[in-house]
Amino acid sequence: MKAVIVADGDVQGRHSQFHSVLDAGLLDPDADGPPLVIAADGGAIKAELVGLVPDLVVGDADSLTPQAIERLRGRGIEVRVHPQDKSESDTELCLREAVHRGATQVVILGALGGLRFDHALANLLLLTLPELTGREVVLADATTSVRVMGSRSPDLLHLHGAPGDIVSLLPLTEVVNGVQTTGLAYPLAGEQLRQGPARGLSNVMQVDGATISIDGGRLAVIHSRPQPAVRVDA
Repeated sequence: MKAVIVADGDVQGRHSQFHSVLDAGLLDPDADGPPLVIAADGGAIKAELVGLVPDLVVGDADSLTPQAIERLRGRGIEVRVHPQDKSESDTELCLREAVHRGATQVVILGALGGLRFDHALANLLLLTLPELTGREVVLADATTSVRVMGSRSPDLLHLHGAPGDIVSLLPLTEVVNGVQTTGLAYPLAGEQLRQGPARGLSNVMQVDGATISIDGGRLAVIHSRPQPAVRVDA
């Protein structure tokens, strides 16, 4: 089962963003029917910008007016309102709901960028939740995808892309052991990456894909593709 979560961050106003996610191979458009779509509070409005209709809206309603909630419910969309005094972010509530419903493949849109860097960082760290073991969860926008390795040891990741794509490997633990890569300009062969130094920043994909494997630790893998061309009609 696959799911798309739309957070209340920057979706860059691109109606094509969801299609860019499909083009990048982050979701299989044909397998198991359409994805479950869950919006995090004001992410319901952002979902409309990327051409998605939520099946469920979850949050504390601090980014949705009563009129917006009424409009959503009038369209038959379930809106689940939580207290504002809570320990979880709205995006975390959505992610836990997707896992509860059996999603094994999750793409989170609107979780990168925007005015709140603390939210972007918190969204990255959500990918370390132990409940996500065995599931593929990706933060994505039209040009970037973010994954976290380390839920299994050893752990292996295959990236699909194109020559010139940028791949950054950033440790989320003090040490990541046994880092091995193929398909990148600056290969690693069973080496350590340490938290702090920027050694894993801005590697370059040389072919149509790359592999990263680690033996231990937590590693954020950030894959950046070229900015999609903007069509200008004459």
